[in-house]
Order: sequence, then C-alpha cells, then structure tokens
Amino acid sequence: MNTNDSKEKVLVIGEDNYKVLFNREQIQDKVQELAEKIKAEYIITRQAPILLIVLTGGLYFGVDLSKKLDAIDFVHHVDTIGLKRYSSDEKGGAVELLSRPHADLIARDIIVVEDVIDHGDTMNFLNLYLKSQGVKSIIYCVLGLKNNHGPLSFEVKYAGFNLGPEWIVGYGLDSNQNYRGLTDIYVKS
Repeated sequence: MNTNDSKEKVLVIGEDNYKVLFNREQIQDKVQELAEKIKAEYIITRQAPILLIVLTGGLYFGVDLSKKLDAIDFVHHVDTIGLKRYSSDEKGGAVELLSRPHADLIARDIIVVEDVIDHGDTMNFLNLYLKSQGVKSIIYCVLGLKNNHGPLSFEVKYAGFNLGPEWIVGYGLDSNQNYRGLTDIYVKS
C-alpha cells in the first residue's frame, strides 16, 4: 500500500490504483445500523433465524454482523454456504454449490448475509437452492448493492451501501483472492 502527499491511502494492484471508498469506521457504523434494523423489524417465531453467510466474501461482514446482533441481544444461529461463479471475466458464468449449510434448513427462517451483489446470478442461484430446501422464509442482507445488477428473483431487504459498477476490494471483497483482509473498502480510481 502506498501513501501519497495528501495522506490519502492508495492501494496499487498491478497497474491500477485504488482509493478508499469506505473506511473501517464507516463500514462498522453501517453494520451496526443494519443490525439495529434487523432487530427492530424482525419477528422471531418459534426458532431463532439462521444467519447464512455466503463464503468467502460474506465472511467478514457476516462475523461483524453476528457480533453486533449479539451485542443488542438478537438471538440467532450462524451457518455458511459456499458458492462459486465460474468465469474468466467479471460478467459471470455458471454458479456451483461448493459447500452446503450444516443445519437442517427445513421450515427455518434464513437471513442470507452477502458482501455485495454485482450482477445477481449467484444470489438468484442461492434463492432457488434455498427454496428447494423447504425453508420457511428468506431475507437478504447485503453490505453493498451495485446499481448495475441484473434481474433479481428476490427482494434485498437490508442493503448497506448503494454502489456503482466500479471494481472494489477489501473487507471480504477480493481481487484474485487477494486483499480480502483489508479493513477499508477500496475502489478502482
């Protein structure tokens, strides 16, 4: 990571420069806001809902969201699902289920936790998969929703940041599996 004269953090990946889009504090404030909205609006029925974190990108957001929900006494379970979209470009390709949730999903309330919805293909695939598992309800919570996504077969109830089509990295978002662990989110400048 390089720093220029104005003390703005700049990340260099190959030939491209990235600047901070959202810093750690802004991200954590947004995660807190989403946790509070979920607690205020969500009605727990007979069983605690499952926060279903989509791997790998959603891991960072999902863990922070779970901690913030715990801190405000919102009872929930946590599980993960592994999905991969195969393609040689950013436009997408076939989606494959890499790992199934450990919990029995039949008649369970699910809160899907994802880092960002780009085009929507992966989440449309997940929506069909979850419906085939006999879940009771599905709510989608994403940290970032890109404004150029394709048609979605579901509603995003909780979206943290509205994003443009630019490529972003950090806080779970990667570039060839790198930069997920950055605490800020960077955008290609």
